[in-house]
Amino acid sequence: MTADPLTPERPAPTTTPAPGGAASGTPTAGAGAPTDGAATVSPVTAPPTPGPAGGKGPMNGSCERTLPAYPVLEPGARGGAVRALQCLLDDADYGPVSVDGVYGAETRAAVRRVEASLEGPPAHPGRIDAGTWVLVISRSLGDVTLQLGSQGPDVVTLQRALRAAGATVAVDGRFGAQTKKAVQRLQDANRVGADGVVRDETLFLLKMGATIG
Repeated sequence: MTADPLTPERPAPTTTPAPGGAASGTPTAGAGAPTDGAATVSPVTAPPTPGPAGGKGPMNGSCERTLPAYPVLEPGARGGAVRALQCLLDDADYGPVSVDGVYGAETRAAVRRVEASLEGPPAHPGRIDAGTWVLVISRSLGDVTLQLGSQGPDVVTLQRALRAAGATVAVDGRFGAQTKKAVQRLQDANRVGADGVVRDETLFLLKMGATIG
């Protein structure tokens, strides 16, 4: 199930040039999936953080933020996808949330903070759908421009968000042709210039939970 694309007002440009230069069920790079670059590479993942630091990192347990798919979750859900959600909520400063794999009262309180950032009331309070996943994942992105040839942690975050948005993309930290195509699909679905470059307008769409549909 996916959320309707949002069409927010255009923000003030905050673009910083970058040096150089996505679907449900898609395995991560390093697990048999094609990578986005010319050569086979290992996925770029951050090591688990042992405890919260300024709202970041799991309060317990470990984090795996890259999922084969980002499913719809409701309060009461349990499992690995909930753990990923809890880690991502902490990353985006909506926590602190204990990483216990249970969508209970503490996680619901963090999700309410996400919902409070929206322009209107959520259609389904507490539900984590595609748009919510995209919003939560993308809030950790900086303001740097991402384009063909970019690589690093921000590209990993972008690729996760694109996957949650409905694109087929390997999460390998390299902005190649596959990632550019996924960005163009997102831009086209949300009626902005489909040049495949992630700058202020596309970043804003992602941070507001825009999806491919």
